Amino acid sequence: MNLLKNRILLSALCLILAAGISFLLLPRFYADKSATVTLLRAAADIPAGTKITEHDLVSVAVGAYGLPEGVLNAKAQIVGQVAQTAIAKGDYFFPQKLGSFLGDELLDRIEQNNQRLVTVSVPSIAAGLSSHLLAGDFVTVAVFMEKASGGQGAAPQVILYPELKGLEVYSVENARTQDTAEMRKQQNSGQSANSDPVPKAVTLIVTEAQAEKLIQAEYTGKLHLIFEKRSVDHE
Repeated sequence: MNLLKNRILLSALCLILAAGISFLLLPRFYADKSATVTLLRAAADIPAGTKITEHDLVSVAVGAYGLPEGVLNAKAQIVGQVAQTAIAKGDYFFPQKLGSFLGDELLDRIEQNNQRLVTVSVPSIAAGLSSHLLAGDFVTVAVFMEKASGGQGAAPQVILYPELKGLEVYSVENARTQDTAEMRKQQNSGQSANSDPVPKAVTLIVTEAQAEKLIQAEYTGKLHLIFEKRSVDHE
């Protein structure tokens, strides 16, 4: 008799539980799945490097259930940003797909100023300021002419062209095209096996006219860098 009562009680509890799920939880679950939200998507294919405008956005109603995390849905977070990768039509916008610059701030500034990058060889340790030169430094490029103009017997001379003064250093590399600043850090931390902080090539930020003068100078003489000043970021 007791067993029968226990079974009846257990059955009643199961029925109550099933009813609670059916009438309380299931409607809420399906309501969540059927709910929609309005999100921003790409109105058309957006190539990498494109500065996004409102015309690149389209609002669409999508199901609120199962949306990926981190989706950007405010125009202020998207408009004016630069696509870091290609964004296909209909794609959502995520923080990792957008940025303030295409490559980095410096490269964007170079492009906006219609400047160029030119790499020159460093013929000796002294010519490249030993291991002291850093990206962001400003230098004058002097040209050593072993056979100076003026005929036979003319003494060698150093030429300081006005166009080659105040040039900003973009990067400094060693013989393995490794960044010398990183190599210096490795040496300071005891990792000196493959670290060489001595510059063999320097890339400079120049105008087109300065680029032409630099190339002429490298092929007619030997270049020697003269330090002018260090950028605020490295002081």
